[in-house]
Amino acid sequence: MLYKLDEISNYLKETSWLPEPAGKYEVGYVDIMTEGLPAQSDYLRLFYPTMQKHTDLPERCHIWSSHDTKHGFIDFIKAQIHHWPSWAHNSEYGLLGFGKFLDRFCSWGFNPIFSIGWNFMCKNTKIPVVHQAQPVAPPSGKWPVVVFSHGMGCNRYAYSKICYDLCSEGYIVAAVEHRDGSACHSKFFQDGKMEQIVHLQLEPTDCEETIRSRQILQRAQEAEGCIKLLQNLNNGIEPVNILNTEQGHSLSNFAGRLDMDKIYMMGHSFGGCTALLTASRNELIKGVICMDPWMFPVSKLQFSVNQPVLLIHNEKFAHEKNVNKVQEVCTDVNAKVLHGAVHLVHTDAPLLMENDLYKSGLGMLCSRDTEEVLQENHEYIKSWMLSTLNGEEIEKTQNWGL
Repeated sequence: MLYKLDEISNYLKETSWLPEPAGKYEVGYVDIMTEGLPAQSDYLRLFYPTMQKHTDLPERCHIWSSHDTKHGFIDFIKAQIHHWPSWAHNSEYGLLGFGKFLDRFCSWGFNPIFSIGWNFMCKNTKIPVVHQAQPVAPPSGKWPVVVFSHGMGCNRYAYSKICYDLCSEGYIVAAVEHRDGSACHSKFFQDGKMEQIVHLQLEPTDCEETIRSRQILQRAQEAEGCIKLLQNLNNGIEPVNILNTEQGHSLSNFAGRLDMDKIYMMGHSFGGCTALLTASRNELIKGVICMDPWMFPVSKLQFSVNQPVLLIHNEKFAHEKNVNKVQEVCTDVNAKVLHGAVHLVHTDAPLLMENDLYKSGLGMLCSRDTEEVLQENHEYIKSWMLSTLNGEEIEKTQNWGL
């Protein structure tokens, strides 16, 4: 029934676009999945520079709100409301009380009600990146590489704008989809069958510390697996991509075009923590960009990040415990604060929604324009990346937002 409602809603709504890429390049993408259990295989979206315009090929651009993604996000919202995490501020979420009421007294109606709300309040939005576009040759021989790790309840394209903005400046961006149960919804292919992975919902009796510690170790392993896949791709060894949508498409154009001496880790929230832990275990990584890193999963782990780190916080997520753990494990941090921003502004979700009340209720409404915040975020990342790539001395700022 919900599938049919989604189809009708998308048919009736006018198609819109996420904002255009910030840099001079257009952006292409392919999805890559290798066979095997999640911790021993790969699933990622590869963003890369192209000259093929998304406006000329709209039929090859992905609609953001696919049914599985939409309902995966709703399942994630329900899981958060069912057992509200101690580390998340609740002042940003105006619909929390209504959600708790539904979860307690009308649980069966939670998904249909939020689904109908999504259909009315959210745009039918396409991502301005072209599927299987022709890669453009890098002007200086090779593209620097960024591996992106998503936050809780997200997936490989939930941060498309941040990824394609950076890609359009001349980077290869590999966005990992984590399959530890922290994504909104995912899948893996094993023994000739595609298996579904739903978001892991914690119960009040669960030990969150144990579960998150196990998840972060798998996430770091998946990020390192992505780096190995990119190394093979650069060496001309193509992965066996089992996705039906990618059958027959060659990845040979990437051979020799990835600068594996210039690999960076990047992530948001759970992904920011993942980026730091991965960097501590992999000397190939030259720097880390973490946005609102959630450090609870590694609070008891002892490790050290010796690479330069760009830390971008918003005002309300600058928890003292997060900051203290970052200061403990990192030796070289440049810290910035996004004023007037909320934790979820880094995701694409606020750009999908037309109604400020609905956006506010879900913790996605900044006190200033969303695109303005994202542009400031992009400028921080862009300038820091250029400086580190050129070996320039970076003027340190220690604005922790506390």
